[in-house]
Amino acid sequence: MKTLLIIRTPFQAWLALKVLEKEKTTNFDLLYFTQNDSKEDKYYYSQLALKARNVDYILVKPKKFDILSHVFFRIKVNKWYRDRTYDVVIFASINALVPNSLVAKQRRAKLITFDDGAANIVSKGIFYNELNSLRHRIYQLALGTVPLSVIKRRICYHYTMYRSYENIVESERLRYIDYFIESIDNKLSDSKTYFIGAPFKEVMTQKQIDRLENYVKELNVDFYVTHPRERKELNIGAKVLKKNGRIAEEAIIVDAKDHPIILVGWFSSVMLNIGPLCKSKIVLLPKDSSQTPELFKLSKKAGCTPILI
Repeated sequence: MKTLLIIRTPFQAWLALKVLEKEKTTNFDLLYFTQNDSKEDKYYYSQLALKARNVDYILVKPKKFDILSHVFFRIKVNKWYRDRTYDVVIFASINALVPNSLVAKQRRAKLITFDDGAANIVSKGIFYNELNSLRHRIYQLALGTVPLSVIKRRICYHYTMYRSYENIVESERLRYIDYFIESIDNKLSDSKTYFIGAPFKEVMTQKQIDRLENYVKELNVDFYVTHPRERKELNIGAKVLKKNGRIAEEAIIVDAKDHPIILVGWFSSVMLNIGPLCKSKIVLLPKDSSQTPELFKLSKKAGCTPILI
């Protein structure tokens, strides 16, 4: 079976390793897109590259005009469009323009998808709503991208870490990956508190970010866990956790050791993924965001404590 694996984030790369195990896939080609070139990108790319047959690490730094980023990605992966003989394509970013268009060209391939974090279970998020602006339609036409509905119909099955949640396909096409579910033996009584960073400028206004920063400053946070797309950390007076190229979940577990874990932050996949191992999870949501009502409910369902700020 000739297989193509397409990756866009460190979390995707980490989860893809589990998917490959489930699929018993040992012979695949790897195409890794990034605009960050972070330590996490490099670490998990290297893990996958060791197992892959052909590999390509496609780096395009963010451009002033968004369309230029897509154009440069398209140019850099042009050779991958020539081979349309893959039997299987595995990827997560069904909304990403260039990966989407590349998958659309592999018409005969079996399509397997997997989670890209919490966005997969947020019904008002990027994987559920088609963008219909004139600019986006022009991008789609220029790059050969197909609508989300077309990609979803092609999905044979989807791997998810999130049981009991709706996902991008119906339950009959879901397959589950259980991870971070074993309990930790909290031999020590004193907790460690971790603030989970995020690309806040992508999901909040500046006023909302300021309120978040001021609120977290008053908490006793031990470590700031940065996000790969986070350009500037909030000023909350906490040490930055050294992740050594690992995703946040693994880095936190390694650092906490036998200490009970407390997580603080915006609603994210980290809260979901290692939630069962934590003493508590506090989700801070802006009271004036249209997404907050749904994220508030999802937070409660996940056993978190949502707080409006």
